[in-house]
Amino acid sequence: MRFGFGDRRRFGVRELEPAREPLTVESAEQAPDCLGAGARTVTRYHEPDLPPGTARVRRREQCGRPFAVRLVCGSEHELSARPLGRELVLELVEPVGESHGLQHRLAAVAKVEQRGALSHEELRDFFREMLLIRRFEEKVEERFRAGELPGFLHVAIGQEAVAVGVCRALEDGDVIASTHRAHGHTLAKGTTPNELMAELYGKIEGCSHGYGGSMHLYDVERGNMGANAVVGGGLPQMVGAALAFTLRGEPRVGVVFFGDGATNIGTFHESMNLAQLWKVPVVFVLEDNKWAESTPESQHSPIRDLSKRAEAYGMRVIKVDGQDVEAVYAAAQKALERARSGKGPVLFHCDTYRLSGHYIGDPQVYRSKEEIKLIRETEDPVERLRERLGLSDEEVQELDTEVQRVVDAAVAFAKAGTDPRPEDALKNVYA
Repeated sequence: MRFGFGDRRRFGVRELEPAREPLTVESAEQAPDCLGAGARTVTRYHEPDLPPGTARVRRREQCGRPFAVRLVCGSEHELSARPLGRELVLELVEPVGESHGLQHRLAAVAKVEQRGALSHEELRDFFREMLLIRRFEEKVEERFRAGELPGFLHVAIGQEAVAVGVCRALEDGDVIASTHRAHGHTLAKGTTPNELMAELYGKIEGCSHGYGGSMHLYDVERGNMGANAVVGGGLPQMVGAALAFTLRGEPRVGVVFFGDGATNIGTFHESMNLAQLWKVPVVFVLEDNKWAESTPESQHSPIRDLSKRAEAYGMRVIKVDGQDVEAVYAAAQKALERARSGKGPVLFHCDTYRLSGHYIGDPQVYRSKEEIKLIRETEDPVERLRERLGLSDEEVQELDTEVQRVVDAAVAFAKAGTDPRPEDALKNVYA
């Protein structure tokens, strides 16, 4: 495969021809195909009961794909004068292995299924998932305060509609990157409560095998390329993933979640710029809860409408009420379809509310008790959906009992899990 950074079909300029008297730099290595088309959205929260202490089946190793990269340029003088005008030649060796079989390939001409309005049963399922995320995070807060969970934890209570609405709109093979507030995204993308809770307890059975904890949740098999404790850290990662999908001709989309504070970070602007320049299939999901930790938006941004950040790059913006899961789902479908069809990236601006502190134990002295009380009474997405569905107290109690049982079972599973060995602490560390 050959491409120039100026390939008109992908990046808006004609493909460059090889330079005369080329100077070639070559390297070859085995690279993990961690963005393989086998990443799937799985059935949620239906997992086999495992005996206490039994490790789950180890994921298969990500099959590698040999490749060679050649940077072709003219003379040394030209290389120093115009480093971005050179042609990059990417030669992919056709892989051999079961993970690259036809059953794992996505047709380059696949079209997104046009789904209509959500039925009552589908919305009820959305409600159950949002309620599960809410009860999961409440349990996490309880266990953290009891001293059972290490590190810091950040819950996203109040932002469940964004996680569920966006992730339910994804297609098989789409991938996400999350933030330090990742529990909801991780559950909505398909990781089981057992695996997530085990990770928070630092157990080998966790989705990151105990290495990640709350702020570094990975589940590559299910298309979760990882949460990132660095503000804005997932943005360039997803632009890179989307570029890979473009080069492979795969109809997949990369989705990155981030908060309003991240719009002031350099990687946000760099990622937006390159994504729009190259028209890669990425959706930037801005979870605008109006607070960058304890700093109000009015004190960290000169504009009140953060969607205007996209104007500098000519990027399409879709805004939605992030407390309305049905609206989020419908708008996310439009954003994903635009990106998937090759029309370019989208800034997906969700106005949402964080009903809890920045971290567990946050005294929230930066906002009044009256404000906290008001938004809890008027902006709770779970209560909004309950009213929309017209669920009775008995129906809600039945669902609540069901999800609480799942959460309690996840705690029991995690406590019975396997502690990692101290001698394995530096495994998987590459820098």
